[in-house]
Amino acid sequence: MAVGYDYIMSGKCEDAIIGTANLCFASIVNLQFIRLGVLSPTGYCRPFDSAANGYARGETAAVIYLQKAKNAKRIYAICPHIKLNNDGYKEEGITYPSSQMQYTLLKEFYEECKIPTSCLDYVEAHGTATIAGDPPEINAIYNVFCTNRETPLMIGSVKSNLGHTEPASGFNQIAKVKQVVRFHLLL
Repeated sequence: MAVGYDYIMSGKCEDAIIGTANLCFASIVNLQFIRLGVLSPTGYCRPFDSAANGYARGETAAVIYLQKAKNAKRIYAICPHIKLNNDGYKEEGITYPSSQMQYTLLKEFYEECKIPTSCLDYVEAHGTATIAGDPPEINAIYNVFCTNRETPLMIGSVKSNLGHTEPASGFNQIAKVKQVVRFHLLL
């Protein structure tokens, strides 16, 4: 999605159709994830829950249509900015996210957008229901959104509904929050 957004913002194109999918054809991958200890033995994904014990794998195919707001006949959602980061090499490995890097990404994103974090009512989180993933993520969310906050912040994860669709999970998050996935860019 970031590439499509960048192409539209730079004027290389007016619209972008971006798709992603995750299909679970190879059972050996499930075995690898079981041995890694990230899959829930019950098949239920309970992000940020005291009963969290991993996630269930899910399948999806999703498509997003991006266009400039000035060209839109209808606007279902506005994508004001996209920002990515990578927490780089860690001795613990890829399954151990960095709370500091998540904090930095969120803080910089909302500062660049000039959107006050206090005005947000809901955050759709990654939320894998793993011991390694959820605590760093919830700490980053708390430190960015809940400092000096006067109203509750609702937090959810689509993985509790559909399972973890791995590389396609971000598109499911957008679909969950907006129900109709059609973004327009403000210019």
